Amino acid sequence: MLAFFRKLNDFFAPQKLEAPAQLATEESVSDEIFNKYSYIISSRIQYFNELSIELKHRFVNRVHNYVQQKQFHYIGLEPKEEIPVLTAASAVQVTFGLKSYMMQHFKNVYILADAYRMDNDEELYIGHVAPEGIYLSWKHFLFGYSDNSDNINVAVHEMSHALLFNNYFAKYGVDKNFRANYEKFSTTTGPILADVITRRKSYLRNYALTNIHEFWAVSVEAFFENPVDLKTNMPQLYDALCRVLNQDPETPNKILKPEL
Repeated sequence: MLAFFRKLNDFFAPQKLEAPAQLATEESVSDEIFNKYSYIISSRIQYFNELSIELKHRFVNRVHNYVQQKQFHYIGLEPKEEIPVLTAASAVQVTFGLKSYMMQHFKNVYILADAYRMDNDEELYIGHVAPEGIYLSWKHFLFGYSDNSDNINVAVHEMSHALLFNNYFAKYGVDKNFRANYEKFSTTTGPILADVITRRKSYLRNYALTNIHEFWAVSVEAFFENPVDLKTNMPQLYDALCRVLNQDPETPNKILKPEL
């Protein structure tokens, strides 16, 4: 596991980050921004609608900070106000239980109209994470939030990858609690993954069998898309995800330890 991370570190090393002028804070946004963002987010993301008004304010504050500190690039589609807001909301959903949520390694977010190819690769992609930024197909982003029961959500999937990469390779914004709990996650879920690969049968979709990193991202998709079924079918995995993300989507408050 650690050897693999060291290899990935070599891949990310060439890009050096300058220290941010100002780190994100939890300052409250204006009522106008809160109402506007809430309207946009609530129209697509059920997770947000389940929060108390107090947590909705915290959620929107984080979304606003995320939008302000990222550069959004549009490929094949026109910029719309809802795009950065919803994209940021998907990141905040995954990181809502964590203290450091900005994924500061990634300064750029690329939004593409549809599935795309990379270089000479014939394979179609709907999202990926690279040193220079986070890439998402907007068509598939919307599809992911249109069905809350199919365990497929490209935004949650890629933000899970970005969160993991950030906490191992960023020079700023590393969440020590996340790192400690993820290392326990990778250890405790190893036997689960091994069993799944051996039996070739799992509640998770087959892409989870690719490697530990895809197992992580696919698990997080199921965790947010259909927590009840994941908890029923894979209770140990569900508990491990609760610990590493410091939240339980089944509970009204979501966050388990607010002091973190």
